[in-house]
Amino acid sequence: MSEADHAQDFERSDASPWLIVALAAGLAATVVLVMIVLNLVFARSLVDRPKGPIAALPPAPRLQVAPKADLARTEAAETARLRRIDAAMRAVAAEGWRR
Repeated sequence: MSEADHAQDFERSDASPWLIVALAAGLAATVVLVMIVLNLVFARSLVDRPKGPIAALPPAPRLQVAPKADLARTEAAETARLRRIDAAMRAVAAEGWRR
């Protein structure tokens, strides 16, 4: 086969410049129209107003001052609670379950 049989062809005509301009203008008009419609439909959403009761802030200082002490206090309370549960379980295991 010769090279002429394998030659690649290309599109002989280009898109009309007016078609490109019309498509761009249509896209721009659509974007503007959508923005106007959204502004009309959701006009009240642009107003910044509270949606419910405003809760007062807790008294100062609002930051955790001693996190290690708070953690130690929480762990001590949890350990004490677990010891009471453990003691209750041992008592039930020793005495048996009464009905």
